[in-house]
Amino acid sequence: MEGALSLIALVAVVVSAGVITVAAHFRKERVSELRHWADEHGWHYTEHHPRPLEEATLPLALRGRDPRVRHVLTGRRGAHLVTMYELSHSTPTAARRGTGRARHTHRVVAVHTPGTGGELEIRRRDLARTVSLDGRGGPEEVDRAFAEAFHTVSSDDRFARAVLDHGTVSWLLSDCRSRSLPVRFTSGHVMTWAAMRLDPDRALTAADYLIDLVSRVPDQAWERNTTGS
Repeated sequence: MEGALSLIALVAVVVSAGVITVAAHFRKERVSELRHWADEHGWHYTEHHPRPLEEATLPLALRGRDPRVRHVLTGRRGAHLVTMYELSHSTPTAARRGTGRARHTHRVVAVHTPGTGGELEIRRRDLARTVSLDGRGGPEEVDRAFAEAFHTVSSDDRFARAVLDHGTVSWLLSDCRSRSLPVRFTSGHVMTWAAMRLDPDRALTAADYLIDLVSRVPDQAWERNTTGS
C-alpha cells in the first residue's frame, strides 16, 4: 500500500513538473512571437508593465483583485500613438467546496488623444438590439436614437456634449463597430476593451475604430478642457 502511494505521489510530481515546463515553453514562445511582430511593425514590446496608461481610470469590467498587465505593445498607427496589452484580474467565484477565484483576461487598446479631456464612457445598451436609424435624420431624432442605443457616463458634462455632437453621434449610430467596442475617454487616452487575449492584428482593427472616433471629435472639446473654460 505504501509503495502504491509513493508511486502515485511520484507520478503527481512528474505530471506537475511537466505541466509547468509546457506552460513555460508556451509563455516563452508567445513572448518571442509578440517581439517578432513588434520588430516587423516598428513597435516596442514590453512583457510586463505596471501602468501602461499611466493615470487612466479603467472601466469597471477591468477592475479586480491582483491585476496583472502583460504583453504591452506601443507604436504609431499613422500619426496616432497606440498602446495595446493584456490585463488580467481575479474575481470571487462560487465553487462546490467553499469559494474560489476566477481569473479574467481582457485585451485593452488605447489611442492618445490631442488633449486631456474629461472622463467619458460610451457603450451599447443592448448588443442584440438593432437600431433602425442609420445615423441620418434631424438632431432630435438622432439624439433620441442615441439615447436608446447607448449608455454614457461622464465626469464632465461640457466635455461629453462637445464630444457627442450631432456628427459624432450619427457616426456612432451608423458604424457597426460600436456594437462590439465600448469606449472610454480618460486621462489623455481613448480606450476600448474586450474579453480576449491580445492578438496584435485584430487589435489594430480596434485601434482604427478609436482613431476614427478621435478624428471626429471637434477641436473645441480639447480646447475647452485644456483652457479650463
